[in-house]
Amino acid sequence: AIVVGKRFFDRTVPFSSRFGRGFSNFWLKVQTGCSLKDTQSGFRAYPVAVLEWLKLRERRFSFEIEVLVRAAWAGIALKDVDISVHYPAPEARISHFHPLMDNVALTLLNTRLTIRAILPIPQRSFIAERDGSEKLSILHPIDSLKGLLGRNISPKQLALSAGLGIFLGSLPLIACQTLTILMTASYFRLSKLAALGTSQLCIPPIVPALCIELGYFVRHGRFLTEISFRTLGYQGLERIFEWVIGALILGPVIGALTGGIVYVTTLQLKKTMAHTGSRDVLKAKDGRQWTSRSVGSKLQHNIFYTIIRLGGHKAAYAVLNCVALYYTLLRPAIRKKADPYLTRRFKTGNPFKKLLNAHRIYVGLGKALIDRATLGIKGIEHMRIECGDRGVLKDLISEGRGLVLLTAHVGCWQAAMSALHSLNTPVSLLLHREEGDVDLHYFEHTRGPAPFRIIDPEGYLGGVLEMMNVLKRGEVLSIMGDRVFGDVKSTLSVDFLGSPVRVPFSPFKLGSATGAPIAVMFSHKSGPDSYELTVEGIIRVPHERGRPEKAFLPYAAQFALCLESYVERHPYQFFNFFDMWKEN
Repeated sequence: AIVVGKRFFDRTVPFSSRFGRGFSNFWLKVQTGCSLKDTQSGFRAYPVAVLEWLKLRERRFSFEIEVLVRAAWAGIALKDVDISVHYPAPEARISHFHPLMDNVALTLLNTRLTIRAILPIPQRSFIAERDGSEKLSILHPIDSLKGLLGRNISPKQLALSAGLGIFLGSLPLIACQTLTILMTASYFRLSKLAALGTSQLCIPPIVPALCIELGYFVRHGRFLTEISFRTLGYQGLERIFEWVIGALILGPVIGALTGGIVYVTTLQLKKTMAHTGSRDVLKAKDGRQWTSRSVGSKLQHNIFYTIIRLGGHKAAYAVLNCVALYYTLLRPAIRKKADPYLTRRFKTGNPFKKLLNAHRIYVGLGKALIDRATLGIKGIEHMRIECGDRGVLKDLISEGRGLVLLTAHVGCWQAAMSALHSLNTPVSLLLHREEGDVDLHYFEHTRGPAPFRIIDPEGYLGGVLEMMNVLKRGEVLSIMGDRVFGDVKSTLSVDFLGSPVRVPFSPFKLGSATGAPIAVMFSHKSGPDSYELTVEGIIRVPHERGRPEKAFLPYAAQFALCLESYVERHPYQFFNFFDMWKEN
């Protein structure tokens, strides 16, 4: 903060000083929305970092104004502290203020600052943003709201800004509407960008026509029955009075509704951003680049669950296409999460093809989530799950050393899990559930017990002892092999789609320690109502103890080859939305 001394003025203070202080305080309020009681006081404390960062051009007395305005624009707090001051008698008083030169400099400065304040161009914040997500665009409303929240604008301020924009936008402020919105938002210290953006919802013809109709009804007791370009367009200037009356009634109503929608939306976004921030801290601690938490809110998931209950999964598919299109076109931050995989899989620089590929993979993910929910809501009989390699799995289990099912985030892996009951062998699944994850697993819809045992990798010793016991009992253990959980030291580097990625070697170490065979099994959507499970390969690691980690490299590479073969056949059913090729 910049701390400014607020002087106690008594009768010894010259009138020119009192007038100058009030005049200067007024312009600071207009230009920044901030209030100080004594902007002309030179008794101040400046943070050195702020002075080094701000680009200041003024000298002498105009410097004192410029530094306050530009600091406020940058998000630096301005604070008052009371100080006492003594002015000598006029004959003993010395002033360095030059009436002509300094007044001209202050006038020119205030003119420049006022013009800059009303321009709808965002100011540079003192704390620099770390990525491009804060850029504002009417094509990306949610990301724009996130950007504004990131500028320390509260949901209340954004809601008031939106309401102000709608109200002033509905008024016939011909040739001065934008200027009025910018000046009013600046005076009340609201977001000029939000106010100006929402005012565009009031552009002709809809809102002005409604205002004229309402105003005409108030004046004449009936609606204007002839609605045409002649009555609402060419006669628009003749109906200014009716427009004003209607806007004064309709504007506050629409403004309040818009403000309410913005407030609820930004409040939810703020909570989501807070959860995301805490997740980022957790990921930084354990080295993960990925999160299993859903992008959607609990309400959004419940809407899809309701659609599935009422109309089945095909009705949910219809809604899904619109949702996927929204994320592809209007949520670039979400869309880009698929870029690391898509650029390596398709190797295309065509922007249209990139958008199409992103849309198709998000539709694929959405269908997998809908099918997973359908299994729990409607029952397993609503999805046909085929496993031509069931006999292979039974033969491996019959060896009596247990079985490691090594799978990945492809297809609908929970469909695979629901089909394993036919093996007549207990199944355990290594699964981590993040706090705040609102996306339900298929068995959670039935409110019954899980059909398999869940082992948490965040448990004691990472769940290693539990996994060993599962295999020693001759049971099935399912592990995802395409994501790193925990220390990067427990991984190996293998080639995948032409570049190295990290995969955990713990499945192969378990196979070596227990003698259990490893079946690489993936699922893919084979039809509108069906999935197919295939065993892509069998990996047998020699039963030896104390082997170095690099000894497991050939087996990890074999798994990567199986996964690469899968994505060549099913490119839109690979669901790792993070840069798994990034070395951590």
